[in-house]
Amino acid sequence: MSSLYFLGNDSSYISIPNNADLNFGTGDFTVEWYQYQTDSNSFPRIFQKGNYPTNLSIGVSIEGGQFYYWRDNSFNPVVYLAPSAYKNRWVHFAICRSSGITKVYKDGTSIFSLADTYDYTNTQDMVVSNETTRSNPASFGGYMYYFHYIKGVAKYTANFTVSTAMVTAIPETVLLLTADGASGSLGNTITNTAGTFAITPGPAPAPAPTPAPAPAPAFPVTKQSLFTDNSRVYYKKSSLAPGGIGGVRNYRIKSHKT
Repeated sequence: MSSLYFLGNDSSYISIPNNADLNFGTGDFTVEWYQYQTDSNSFPRIFQKGNYPTNLSIGVSIEGGQFYYWRDNSFNPVVYLAPSAYKNRWVHFAICRSSGITKVYKDGTSIFSLADTYDYTNTQDMVVSNETTRSNPASFGGYMYYFHYIKGVAKYTANFTVSTAMVTAIPETVLLLTADGASGSLGNTITNTAGTFAITPGPAPAPAPTPAPAPAPAFPVTKQSLFTDNSRVYYKKSSLAPGGIGGVRNYRIKSHKT
């Protein structure tokens, strides 16, 4: 499987120009993402539309373990997370508003609820892994399996089991970001400076939602040759079929280097 990778500085981000589809207004919405955070920045933004303190419509930051949900230029302290609860591990978060109630979910469990009739509308661009005016302290660093932004639908209204499969876009999807590209109504408008890395497949088709804490991603990034010692693999003279077509008739592995 593959994941988006953010370096944790202001040069690694995904930017989406302001558009009416980015503004939720007073209706229902969903923002969900699957993250593996590795940075040590002061106030990393997972995503944000606008800049604090004058034109911030919506955003999320995790600052020293404190999860903040930002709206209307102000922050809502959601929950304090110990480093082992969100650093160097895969965690799923979702924010949903349904009929004037906004809830925040971590790994499928509601951790915050807010009466919310705010009009989520401004003229700012949205940035994933930073705020609109980018800076190093506001940079998210780490991996993101996907980022899904839906206007008009509350995908979750109660606790749920997080699926390990890749999410799929629905008609109301404004943006679905994955390592394979972007889709949704604004999928062709993005500026992407993030990287992508292959992740060695595990027992599930996507990162498990609650792996044990580890110093490296649960499914390590693959960056090396398939053969670590090419000197130990060779073909016997005349063992290949004529013209290079067909199989190998015999082979052996050297018992020692000569």
